[in-house]
Amino acid sequence: MSPNLDRAMEKRSPEYFDNPGYIPSDFEPSKLQLSVQRANSFPLVASVQIQTTKVRVRKRTQIFAAIAANMGAFALGAVLAWSATALPSLRESKGIGAISKSAESWIGSIATLGAVAACPAAGYSMVRYGRRLSILMLTAPFVLGWLLIAFAEKSPYPIETIYFGRILTGFCGGAFTIISPVFIAESAHVKIRGGLAAGFDLMLSIGMLYIYIIGAYYDYKIQALACAVVPILCHVMMLIVPESPRFLVERGRMDEAIKAIMWFFGLEGQELNDEMENLTRSVIESQAKPINFRKVVMKLSVLKPILICVAVLFFYTMSAVDAIIFYAVDIFESTGSNLDPKDSTMILGAVQVIATIPAAFIVDKCGRRLLLMISELFMCLSLVAMGLFFYVAEYEEGSKNKLIHPELGTLPLVALNVFIIAYSVGIGPLALMMMGELVPSHIKGMTSCVVLMIRWFLGFAVTNLFETLEHDLGVDCTYWIFGAICAIGND
Repeated sequence: MSPNLDRAMEKRSPEYFDNPGYIPSDFEPSKLQLSVQRANSFPLVASVQIQTTKVRVRKRTQIFAAIAANMGAFALGAVLAWSATALPSLRESKGIGAISKSAESWIGSIATLGAVAACPAAGYSMVRYGRRLSILMLTAPFVLGWLLIAFAEKSPYPIETIYFGRILTGFCGGAFTIISPVFIAESAHVKIRGGLAAGFDLMLSIGMLYIYIIGAYYDYKIQALACAVVPILCHVMMLIVPESPRFLVERGRMDEAIKAIMWFFGLEGQELNDEMENLTRSVIESQAKPINFRKVVMKLSVLKPILICVAVLFFYTMSAVDAIIFYAVDIFESTGSNLDPKDSTMILGAVQVIATIPAAFIVDKCGRRLLLMISELFMCLSLVAMGLFFYVAEYEEGSKNKLIHPELGTLPLVALNVFIIAYSVGIGPLALMMMGELVPSHIKGMTSCVVLMIRWFLGFAVTNLFETLEHDLGVDCTYWIFGAICAIGND
């Protein structure tokens, strides 16, 4: 290999990018014949991810792969926010017929039940079939779910058809929360891994804004068809990307792992050998230590961080953030503001995207506990302000949504924007980030699956009961209840 690594990479990188099967002539496969004995002679590797130090690696392919995988987050964002703009359209649809309040709650919330089921299924699939293939297999059911929703009025049971479509799309979107972070972690260099992983939250927010914008101008059918395009785009992009190198090594597909590392990092010669040695050693060590999950979890040193993560996710979900996202248009409609509810919803979505961009940098600069407390405090104040608005708001006689004092109409928009900013720069990214930091790596996979199932189930409970609570307890009391939960979380 040429001693000038930069010049060598400059000459060969186009071949690497255009031809993932290309192998340089100076590569020495004999150096990859690692035995368990030799692997055990190396110092223990703390991380199971690919380790490269003091080597310039190509970033463009890693960025492309991360965007491709994070298109799943974009698709999930569209699933979560679809009901906000679709429910008003469904009420006006003659083909669907009358929709009860109970049916509306189920249309909004049932997608999260699909996400609950997706967690164990996605965990099994990515271990059995691989990260990339698991993502590709999600395309067909994802598109089918959106098509069922788009053409539900042609079914003899339109509401039930929408339910099934929401379950399918929720299942596929929820699966990405398990698979995409793992794929990115295993295919990104340590220096840019954090930034690429943070892209999941950003793409989730962009997906919500995407459907908010489309929903402002088109009915629920066009919205569903627009959402169906996203998993197709994800599929096309993932066809270009190779499988995770770690999964290939775990399956003994060493030649494919070599090509994958070359495609992702553009390495050659000794640097390529070193990558393969480190990765092979890591796989051997992890497979040589079978884990009894039940015994490990019962240890206090392991149980405590798991309970902390569950508690953070509990307050994250019980802040009613899902309900606000799912029913944003209806919430703004109920305020009686002179502002158009769909315009207010688009503003909310745009603010969330903007707030998500610096979130990763803010999280690194501030202490986790301090940021959690500030986030919960402002979310609490925002929900209290919403409750106060509905408590003092007076409407014209015979109208439930026309304020006597229209100058108060901007308060809900301001309050919910403060809420979404506090969420996006605090507990939103921290909830999953702390799970990655606190839970021991050897049980992280199983723990993530269980914790995310709890998170999605709580999300279902909140979104399904939100409108019932508003009806039975009053809108003001409903916001105060969730505000009180945020206050407790701040302690």
